[in-house]
Amino acid sequence: MRLIDRYLLSEFWPLFGLAYGVATFIFFLDKLFRIASLALNYRLEWFSVVQLFSYLLPTVSGLTLPIAFLVGCTLTFNRLSTDSEFVALKASGISFYRLLLPLLPVAVLVYALSSAMLMYGSPWGFQGVKHLFVDVARSRVIYELRPGEFLDAFEGLSVYIERRELQEQRLEGIFIAQTRVQPQQVITADDGELLASADGLQILLRLKDGHLHRYDPEQKRYHLLRFDHYDVRLNLHTRLARWLNRPAKPREFFPAQLQAEIAARQDKGEDVSQLVLFRYKHFTLPFACLLFAGLGPSIGVVRTRSGRSSGYIVGVGVIFVYYLCLTASDTVARDLGAPLLLASWFPNLAMCSVTLWLVRRTAQ
Repeated sequence: MRLIDRYLLSEFWPLFGLAYGVATFIFFLDKLFRIASLALNYRLEWFSVVQLFSYLLPTVSGLTLPIAFLVGCTLTFNRLSTDSEFVALKASGISFYRLLLPLLPVAVLVYALSSAMLMYGSPWGFQGVKHLFVDVARSRVIYELRPGEFLDAFEGLSVYIERRELQEQRLEGIFIAQTRVQPQQVITADDGELLASADGLQILLRLKDGHLHRYDPEQKRYHLLRFDHYDVRLNLHTRLARWLNRPAKPREFFPAQLQAEIAARQDKGEDVSQLVLFRYKHFTLPFACLLFAGLGPSIGVVRTRSGRSSGYIVGVGVIFVYYLCLTASDTVARDLGAPLLLASWFPNLAMCSVTLWLVRRTAQ
């Protein structure tokens, strides 16, 4: 029997790895264009692009690992069925339940990995992306300043430059219309350099050899000030800065941070249902791996004339139905007021009855 167990696992692991790669690539598709745009606009080095992908990989692994496990189980038994090996094993007196045993430890392992990715891998990835974007905003802000163009990316300012030195972070021929102060003023300078704050969202533009023009309409006076050095604080208002300033989502918190955020919002009287529901999903979502250990082989066993493609089609259909139920659980909790614990287990409860019926039917 150990020989059969090793044979099943040797068939399973390559298919699991292939399914994990394909599922991860599909989840990355919507991010590829944004990553390419970021790399081109901010002149990212290859190391930074690779670093960005390494941060994003854990953010999707919590979802792709259960998908890969289901597909791997389905295709393994589909291959055994279409090549009549499953029939031979049954004729040898080996039951379908016995064939499922080597998959159970794997299901527990994938469950632990998926849960760890949701609780620790995903927050680590999102926070790593944020720190990387801060470095990008701090070091590459000069690319936002294009010679010969008025730039409104800085809140309350309109900036125009004639020339820029990318390596030295220097600007020449600077014109700034400052509208965030009253009375409004115009600043011109021959030279300037960019200095970034620690969070990367505020840029200090240190101007040299310039003039400050200000007209006071109340006093009807025009002021002209000449300076050797003058600092202007630029608050980034770019798409990248807006992403950094957006409210954090539940999947971006470590468990301790998530619990602290729930407590803080409860003290303020705010709704915490989405946070609590996601905390439950740290365990309920990976639990699907235990169900897929029986569901995958059951839908993989097909009649020979059905062909190999039937296993692929049914596997994809099951994934679609499961994640449809997963989306419905949020709606059940938000709109119908169902208990959050019950709503989080709703997809598994719905899939559990189907799994038990299919396993029993396949075994008979």
